[in-house]
Amino acid sequence: MVAAIVLISSTEEISTVKPCHLKKVLEFLSVDNTSPCKYDDIKNDSTDIRNWGISLLVLSSIMFLLILNFTWILKNNIISIHFALVGIVVLWIFSIMYAGKMIDFYKEIVDSKETQKDSNYAQIKSAMINRLQDSYTSDNLTNGGAISNNWNKFFIEYDCCAVNQVQGTTNDFDSTPWCTTSGSCQTTASQIPKTCCNYVTEEDYGNAPIACHSSVNPGTFKSNCMAPIKKLSTINIEECEISLLLITLLTIGILEIAESCNELILIIMYVCCIRMKIHVCPK
Repeated sequence: MVAAIVLISSTEEISTVKPCHLKKVLEFLSVDNTSPCKYDDIKNDSTDIRNWGISLLVLSSIMFLLILNFTWILKNNIISIHFALVGIVVLWIFSIMYAGKMIDFYKEIVDSKETQKDSNYAQIKSAMINRLQDSYTSDNLTNGGAISNNWNKFFIEYDCCAVNQVQGTTNDFDSTPWCTTSGSCQTTASQIPKTCCNYVTEEDYGNAPIACHSSVNPGTFKSNCMAPIKKLSTINIEECEISLLLITLLTIGILEIAESCNELILIIMYVCCIRMKIHVCPK
């Protein structure tokens, strides 16, 4: 019961930490990325582990109450012997089930801990630049195609601009279709998107000041988008929390294995009592 309480507490802390939205945002921008947030899989699994811990606590509490009641049941009659045997068989089945499940969870957490690493920001940055330069066609929120529109929405929602820091009229947008093929950049009316200008919203970005999008004056446009990307990838799970979870899972697994062995011995003893019709069984 104590181990189940520790398991519930540790998984509750992990499941409620700040989620990692990096994968969702990169998919929104159509950016390929094979570098997941560290421990994100463990966070996703923590809810299932917590539910198993809750069920174990409930079952253990019920069994504890039943054991207390058994002290008032006479063990020297055949009905009591059969009743006790059925109860122990049920406990034995649950012990095996929980032992197997806890060991499985332990292995999954260990595997996730070994395979998950910090996000590869260099890889993410390179992929973002490639996608921006391939797909950005307009600084309009609705006229540039789905990917281009999403980039503009991203600039506004996350208060950022481009991938590298914009230093002036030469920037990440120079190689985009918006600047090389067709668009206000190609006609030199703009050097950066209007959605990159400070304080604009989806409703008023069209009125962005010329000093920002055309002249690219310092202080009129937003900082680069790698800063919010790094914040999005943050997941606040400490190493000690993972270690506590692993120790608890292993402890419960071992205890359940030991309990199943004890229950198997009791089952054999009760069966022998019934077969031999002996009315004195283990209490």
